Amino acid sequence: MKTIVITLVLFITLSHNLSGRTAIPYQTTVDVIVNEQEEPGIQSRIMTAFLNSFVVQNNSEMIALIDELSSMYDKSHNSLFLYWKGYALYYNSIIYLKNGDKNKAHEELNKGIDALEAIKAKNSEDYALLSMLHSFSCQFLKFPKVVSASRNADKCIEKALKLDENNSRVYYVLANNDYYTPEAYGGGSNVEENALKSLSLPVQEINNPYLPSWGRQECYELLTNYYIKKNMMDKAKVYIELGLAEYPDSYTLKYNKSKLPL
Repeated sequence: MKTIVITLVLFITLSHNLSGRTAIPYQTTVDVIVNEQEEPGIQSRIMTAFLNSFVVQNNSEMIALIDELSSMYDKSHNSLFLYWKGYALYYNSIIYLKNGDKNKAHEELNKGIDALEAIKAKNSEDYALLSMLHSFSCQFLKFPKVVSASRNADKCIEKALKLDENNSRVYYVLANNDYYTPEAYGGGSNVEENALKSLSLPVQEINNPYLPSWGRQECYELLTNYYIKKNMMDKAKVYIELGLAEYPDSYTLKYNKSKLPL
């Protein structure tokens, strides 16, 4: 079986949770894995479409995939397609944001939130993703709407945790939200705890290419960013090496390794 790994590094502007904070440079590393002899799952297809949008300089493949997910939901009424539609719209928002179209980015993100809100019986995965989208939306909002979005993000992740305390993505989102919350607003106190909890859990309870598996690589990257920020270089080294053992093509982990003292 031939496996291709392609890494894309994007820098976007991200503000989280509370009004009055400044925008934070945020790095997204995307490793797209294509197994040429296997049919890729929905998550892989979304990430491939995301990568291709920068290669060909348009997001037509992503738009077509979003339309396909909408059609699949209309035919089946399976809420899993709404979940992936929300995930795809989140990444489509990033595409527009990277290309400088902030209004369109906000519009796409709102569509993603609407898709997830339309799921009637939400599970832990739905609420975790919805929390991430509400948190991401804060960069587009001003007071008082940004406060409402922040509260929605908090409420969703609390529901996600209550529904499944062993969901690794719940703890990743908790760590991520906390990391980007300024210390003046109580942020940063639980990043390490939640990131380590996320890494202690499997990315999937059932190995299924059509169910979500994102969050583990991002958690290694977030945790090592945190340790370096706090000048905890011994811990940073440990988790950089552990992360690179699993994700050797991660730009963020390689970059963080270059920051370690010789």
